[in-house]
Parts: sequence; structure tokens; C-alpha cells
Amino acid sequence: MKRLIAFIVVILFAGLAYAHEGMQHVMGTVTAVTADSITVKAINGTTQTVVLNTQTKYSKGTSAIAQKDIKVGDHVAVHASKKGEQLIAAEIKVGTMQGTGDMKGMHGEMNGMDMSGAKSK
Repeated sequence: MKRLIAFIVVILFAGLAYAHEGMQHVMGTVTAVTADSITVKAINGTTQTVVLNTQTKYSKGTSAIAQKDIKVGDHVAVHASKKGEQLIAAEIKVGTMQGTGDMKGMHGEMNGMDMSGAKSK
């Protein structure tokens, strides 16, 4: 089942992967939020901490939200750039996950996904 989901994700997003050169994407559930970072447990089970700054944009559906509106347990798609060993969030989209990996409430483009750390069983 995990292979099927991974295959579907790769097929859906493979053509879009080049749209944001240099950007990485993390999708999953928020496990921690601080004033300057967000930690996300990704769909593949890994945990990633992403740095927030004054240029980070936040949205839920088609509406802009504030950083304070992001809570532990929220499902997010994070678009980030890598600087050294850190991921710096450019945009965080909040949505709801339903079924096998669909993210409802994520309006707009998903411009790729970094699956270099993904493992298959």
C-alpha cells in the first residue's frame, strides 16, 4: 500500500518538480511550533524542522492566515529553500488530510516534492 501511495505521489508531482528550482517540500502533520520554527512529521515518517522568518507566507485554503494560527496537529505543505543545513520556509499551506494522502483545502499549486529521503518497503 505504501508503495502504491508513493508511486501515485511521484506520478502526480513529477512534472511539476522543476517549477521551483532549489525549493524543497515537506508534507505532513505539525508536531511542534515555536516563534521561529515549525516541526513536521512527514508522510514517510521522518521529522523535519523548518525555520520561519518575516518573509514566510501562511495560508489556509484561499485565505491568508498568521503564523499564530498554525497549531500542533495541523496538516501542512511547506515550501522551503535550503540554506546550509537548514530549511527556510517560504510558504506554509494548511489543509486537512483525508483518505490516502489527499490534502483537501490546499488550493493553488504544489510545485514539486523532494522525495530523496523516502524509503520503500
